[in-house]
Amino acid sequence: MSDTPTPEGTGGAGELSRRDLIVKAGVVGAGAVAAGSIAGKATAAPKRVGATPRKGGKITFALEQDPVHIAPFGAILTSNHWGKEPMYESLIEWDAKLNRRPALAESWKVVDPRTVDFTLRRGVRFHNGKEVTAADVKYSVEGWLNPPLPGSVATLGQIPSITSAEVRSKYVVRFKLAKPDARLFGFLAWNRYSPIVPEGMYQQVNAGREGIGTGPFRLVSYVPGQGVEYAAYANYRKRGLPYLNQLSLPTLPDEQARIAALRAGAIDGATLSADGARSFQGNSNFTVLRGLTAAFRELQMTQKIGENKPWTDKRVRQAVNFAINRQEILDRVYNGFGEYSGHVPPGYGPWPLTRAELRNKYLKFDLAKARTLMRQAGFANGFEVTMTTFSTPLDFGQVAAVIKAQLDRIGIEVNIKAEEPGTFAANNGPGRFEWDLTARGMRGDVDGYTAEFNPVNTSYKAWYPAYRNVRMWRLVGNGFIQLDEKKRLPMYKELQRLLLEEQLQVPLVAVTKFQVVRRRVKNMYVAFSDFNTGLKTAWVE
Repeated sequence: MSDTPTPEGTGGAGELSRRDLIVKAGVVGAGAVAAGSIAGKATAAPKRVGATPRKGGKITFALEQDPVHIAPFGAILTSNHWGKEPMYESLIEWDAKLNRRPALAESWKVVDPRTVDFTLRRGVRFHNGKEVTAADVKYSVEGWLNPPLPGSVATLGQIPSITSAEVRSKYVVRFKLAKPDARLFGFLAWNRYSPIVPEGMYQQVNAGREGIGTGPFRLVSYVPGQGVEYAAYANYRKRGLPYLNQLSLPTLPDEQARIAALRAGAIDGATLSADGARSFQGNSNFTVLRGLTAAFRELQMTQKIGENKPWTDKRVRQAVNFAINRQEILDRVYNGFGEYSGHVPPGYGPWPLTRAELRNKYLKFDLAKARTLMRQAGFANGFEVTMTTFSTPLDFGQVAAVIKAQLDRIGIEVNIKAEEPGTFAANNGPGRFEWDLTARGMRGDVDGYTAEFNPVNTSYKAWYPAYRNVRMWRLVGNGFIQLDEKKRLPMYKELQRLLLEEQLQVPLVAVTKFQVVRRRVKNMYVAFSDFNTGLKTAWVE
């Protein structure tokens, strides 16, 4: 919890537990929602003409996965950021349209290609009252580069080539880079791995369950498996924000529990599947929001020294790719919403390959070609493999079932192993899996989607130590040191085409994210980042 007292009516015994929410909603025995589609364009919650944001009130927004922990550094799971996002900020931030804006830094200067100075805003204070200084930034950067437990070094591949942070004065900190690195500013704006915390925080609190940030909400409590409670930070640097007095983020992994809790008024909003969102369409008490996010689904495979697995042969990996019918996944699991995705998701600026190129060439369903490739590789009779995925959200299990049926057509017997998110993350980072059905999240820079294909990357060493491809290594290495975007763009296009030929990872589909909120919730939106950033500026009637 935070160092400041808990206001009356927040946290403690007065909060609803996950079980309370389920009981209040009467979810026991709830039936499945009928499948269907949702009409209309993706929009943010509409504002009434002349509506003015109101101060006060509380929003209870259910999380579909437990954060597992809320430590600021080195967390693998997206749900970690769902839990910690309201309290932490970085030097730079994104607005709702992913434009970069100054945050804790009021300005920055590129001294040379390997040196950047950041000047901090004066007078910004952490939730414990301490002013933010360059010493805090230095301490935080050291945490990014060497995340203490419960963080993981598997996240280091997402961090730019920062070698150190030097205190130049009380409000100026200098970043030293090992090489020119175009990823730095987007990485900071992303904020997933770059929160700024007070110097010595890890020695002062249990960072997995407590936290001290500068964000619009200060932490009241986090109870693993139950949820996170926040209260408005009265001294937040943005005048007038937050609008809310309280923000509650209970964990409700079961979608039927979230649907029933919404209907019962136990929660104000939640992320739902297309089926779940459909049941609220046309109901004047709710607003259905939707939009693509960066969190595309993907099949990962390991290639380890001394393990001669069938998919070590590129033809087998290509066969898997061509045997997967992505449109069937979209239709059966997502009611037709979503899009084919390469290694860079659609919607991520100019970087992805075109829709036509993906659908008609690299990701085209071709069962005959898949069978031919399996036969040429010597696996006409197939093989058996274990595919691990998340136990929640529900769509992972559904996608896994579709893929299992599709690959059975080319003789591959897929054994599905569902793990709770914490266990999955603990096994994914060090490569303790054969195949993983997982999701990719938002990245601060396009290199974030390809960083694990660099042989010096921690994930590469864990996942692909037996794989060599000099052309791939050169493209990955040259791409992130090229500061000229016009020169970078063709590099990443070529790299994506190469990756889709090699299929070390098999990208699947970018999904449409649905969030349903009660009409009283205003200014909420589906963020492409797959976070819940709209809650920071949401308000209630």
